[in-house]
Amino acid sequence: MRVLLVNSIFGRRVSGSGHHVYTLWKYLQNKVEFGLWNVSSVGYINIPKLKSISFFLKARMKRVPEDADIIHVHNPKFAGLFEKDRKNLLTIHGDYYTELKLEYGRFAMPIIWYIDRTARKADVITTVSPHWSRIRGWKWVPNMIELSEIREIQPADESYLLFVGRDDPIKNYPMFREIAKLAFRRFRIKSLALGVIRKDAEYLRHARVPWEQVISYMKSAVALVITSKQEGLPTTLLEAWASGCPVIANGIPPLKVIHDMHKGALLLFDDVNEALLRINLVSTVGDVREITVKKGYEAVKYFDAPKVANQYYDLYRRLLSE
Repeated sequence: MRVLLVNSIFGRRVSGSGHHVYTLWKYLQNKVEFGLWNVSSVGYINIPKLKSISFFLKARMKRVPEDADIIHVHNPKFAGLFEKDRKNLLTIHGDYYTELKLEYGRFAMPIIWYIDRTARKADVITTVSPHWSRIRGWKWVPNMIELSEIREIQPADESYLLFVGRDDPIKNYPMFREIAKLAFRRFRIKSLALGVIRKDAEYLRHARVPWEQVISYMKSAVALVITSKQEGLPTTLLEAWASGCPVIANGIPPLKVIHDMHKGALLLFDDVNEALLRINLVSTVGDVREITVKKGYEAVKYFDAPKVANQYYDLYRRLLSE
């Protein structure tokens, strides 16, 4: 079985989708003969607005290896690489309709039209999100996490209210900053934003640190706060569950579905004041904190990397048997 994996980013902790593809490769490389197309093997122009399009155009100029049975693309923008005489699999790490509209407004429509047209060539479309699976009719294959790695990491000496995410409007850092300010005023809890660099305040630090240190902070945190406007199945949520860190999340539809699937494993809020109420509930050792941590650790076992990777393997086999 030969599978061409296509994603511009590939590697440990380099990005959500990049790490997902790396983990898939890691756990199936003894069963599947993988080819890898990423910026290292294909190339790109290192200018922010041109990275994706230049990678795609360079990939279009390459020939798909003749012995590739399946083309597995992990970004809908690259669905134009599918070929008629192969089995084509598209994995979506969220929902491109919603994300592109949030990022580009009405200018997103031509991109969405192009993706819709090229995605029709896929034999199967999967998504890491149970919510978008239901809405779009895509197959759900969840995000994954290596539980064995997280168990080895020790907690930090400091305890903060945490934000973990890239500096992107979709992650809604300004909302977290407001929550952090009020959490300090009311409860004297300090916050730490990892992945965003801004000017520090008395109540809020900023840093970019190695992944192991992120997990270390999670293991000692008051809670992880997810303020995103859109999500699939956040890796940070799974990491917090595995780290024994309570999760307080914006009640957007994709996270409501996860909340309903795993009752008690995360606390949702609809506005800043509700977020503060949830923070107060988990900021001391008590029943709510204990139950939330326990439920989260039970839930994350379903997303361990060997189990999820085997779901892809079964899907590959079904595609080739059709």
